[in-house]
Amino acid sequence: MITVIPGHRGRHLFEGIRDPRIRAFEALTDSSPNLIVFPCGQDRRFDRSRTIRIPDDIQRGISQGRIGLVFDASTEGVMHKPDISDALHMTLDHLRGVPEQCVYVTQDRNYRSDYATHCTRTGRARQVHVLNHDYWIWDALSHFADTGDDEYRRRLQTFRARPAQRARKFVSLNRTPRPMKVLFLLRVISDGLWNSGFISFGGFRSTADGPGKAQPSEEEMVRALPGFEDLIHSVMPEMKTLAGVGRSLLGMEQHGWDRLELWNASRAVDLEEYANSWFTAVTETEMRSRPSRITEKLIKPLANFQPFVVFANPGALRMVRDYGFFTFENIVDESYDDEPDPRRRFDLAYAEFARLCAQSEQEWSRMEKEIEDRLTFNAHWGLTRLPTEVRRRQDCSLVDEIVRAVGLTNLTTHIRTQ
Repeated sequence: MITVIPGHRGRHLFEGIRDPRIRAFEALTDSSPNLIVFPCGQDRRFDRSRTIRIPDDIQRGISQGRIGLVFDASTEGVMHKPDISDALHMTLDHLRGVPEQCVYVTQDRNYRSDYATHCTRTGRARQVHVLNHDYWIWDALSHFADTGDDEYRRRLQTFRARPAQRARKFVSLNRTPRPMKVLFLLRVISDGLWNSGFISFGGFRSTADGPGKAQPSEEEMVRALPGFEDLIHSVMPEMKTLAGVGRSLLGMEQHGWDRLELWNASRAVDLEEYANSWFTAVTETEMRSRPSRITEKLIKPLANFQPFVVFANPGALRMVRDYGFFTFENIVDESYDDEPDPRRRFDLAYAEFARLCAQSEQEWSRMEKEIEDRLTFNAHWGLTRLPTEVRRRQDCSLVDEIVRAVGLTNLTTHIRTQ
């Protein structure tokens, strides 16, 4: 057995791990751990990790390399920055930890090489291990582990009953007004396409100290999205209109939610709007210049029988296919996925988005029949296979990686899942 204990409160990957070897406790006083996990997705400078009181016997285990440390940032895809590395190693010094028996887990595929380059540049010979884990993708599907077959059959029946004439062309989720989402919506308003979609938008906060994100100025948008200055300038006059929308959240009444929080916003739930539209416009958290990550935002249309256009990092569609899904190159020009320049990639993806919005109902009906096999496969795969046997294999492999990385391979051997 592998005993895992969090160093402090926070969301971490071991909460959802499906591996019979894992035995989890809640506090360092509950047991003697093999691994201590520090949730640091939101604690990017590890401030909380340096404030905990570690019992003397556990402190000796850390110093002697008998207890591995896992800094879990897998809920985020933050790019490597020198000050993050410096803060991590300062925290290790504070904990009297052994770098070679420490793991940093992130969504960003570039973090390992960027971190190694930084260590070489600064002369840091002793390095931590960096692993990747797509926390939110697995979280989006985890609640189908026991209900996936029934859920698939129900959604398949709903899909086959979708009308030939639909109220709108697209669905757009991701309610948080991050810069890329805001830019996309401003462009949609500017092009007169707002009423062509069912759009979820959390709105801007109404007071300086209220919840949510403030309405950004043009200068703030330019700082957040370098290279997009021309587009930002052209669509900023629509900001007043966007601000006037307020909160527009899908699924609230349908599912009886009082508010939209991580536990329901991150899940690949069904929405009535999918049945009354044709495709999804996915706005990922960011658009970078090289492959980085994908999140649960791309899983939602796949589990709900819809094709999509995605505004994301390059290689996003390849990552979707790596998860076993089909994409839709037979009805969408997916060459935008290979474009490294974010500004150019946005234009290419948006051109496909606008073209799909302009398609007639008859043409959409034809295209949907053309991709029906892919739509049904994706939903079946996402609702039934990924949350069960694929998830178990993935979880066991991740645990193996962590155990090997921290040098505790004498604890256990890999348990193969059938």
